Amino acid sequence: MINVIVIDKTDQIMTALSNVNADIESSDNEIKVLNTIEEKDEPVILLHNKVMEENTLEYIRLLVKVNAKSKIVVVGNELNDEEILSHLLAGASGYQGLSKLNHYAEKLVTAMDAGEVWITRRMTATLLGALRQQ
Repeated sequence: MINVIVIDKTDQIMTALSNVNADIESSDNEIKVLNTIEEKDEPVILLHNKVMEENTLEYIRLLVKVNAKSKIVVVGNELNDEEILSHLLAGASGYQGLSKLNHYAEKLVTAMDAGEVWITRRMTATLLGALRQQ
């Protein structure tokens, strides 16, 4: 069974995942989540970008440090390309707009569990360009 951990202070993500076949845990306590993911094997983490506000990038880095096999998808209200790129470079494996999460939830969780990324082709090109410049 796919392990999904939701980090959200609202019920928006959990509502969108209501029909997803996975073992889903939800928390708004970022410290509790760090302890939880230590014990999980390759968890799919859905992180609402508003949970940590301006500390989201640092929190993504910390999640990856605690469990390098974590597959983090940032969920937000239509982030711009620069914000998405920053999340990816911090260690996230994908981005999904909150407004369409309900439509893509099952496919997103399955793809992430299979080791894929969840970004658009245009964002893939942007990410490759940024990596080449480093």
